[in-house]
Amino acid sequence: MRSPALFSLCLLGLLGCGSGTGGTGGTGGTPGTNEPGPLIDNSKWVPSDEGEELFGAPPEGSDCQLTPKDCPDYPPPEGECFTFPPGSSCIAAYVPECFDTFTVLAVYTREPDDRVPLCSWLTLEQPSLRAIRAGDQIEVRTYHFALTAPVPGEATMSLVIGDEVVFERKVLIPRDSQFLNNSSDPWTASKDYPEGTPVLWHIDNHGTNEYLLIEVNVL
Repeated sequence: MRSPALFSLCLLGLLGCGSGTGGTGGTGGTPGTNEPGPLIDNSKWVPSDEGEELFGAPPEGSDCQLTPKDCPDYPPPEGECFTFPPGSSCIAAYVPECFDTFTVLAVYTREPDDRVPLCSWLTLEQPSLRAIRAGDQIEVRTYHFALTAPVPGEATMSLVIGDEVVFERKVLIPRDSQFLNNSSDPWTASKDYPEGTPVLWHIDNHGTNEYLLIEVNVL
């Protein structure tokens, strides 16, 4: 298990005074000059069967146990984040996890044990918090801890808005932990997307690994 305190320091250094989750839908403005702000709320992700035409069909044996095990305090109240108690044996496929002043979406995969199968294919969904206008740029910030198995292998992290993949990173396994983002080359919308457009976050993974979606912003 990784160190939340260490990651929090790295996250604060990366984002400075930037915002995490939350926000309200934006309206008004001219095309390409929509009100900036967060596009998603990391406490509102739910499992989804959408995206097969973009990600393909789940491979054989890719069952993901979505019911948490040994987690009496999970899920947290609506709109709040979750902190694993010290020494907790809680297992959850995805968690809106508290890191300092941020809420990140943590996706946990692990080798099979007597409680749960390996979670190697997971798609989550929520409606966008604000409208996107043609010309708006979208920034995605993610992180993964050290990827350890299988060797060799490959993991994929993908974000979809509506019917377009706006962020995709493929990572060879093994790999040390790293931040991944598109800040130097943000995705630019070619058309308008209304507030409430489906947003998908997808993880294709193998082995005992951990992935974080930190934030998605309209710039």
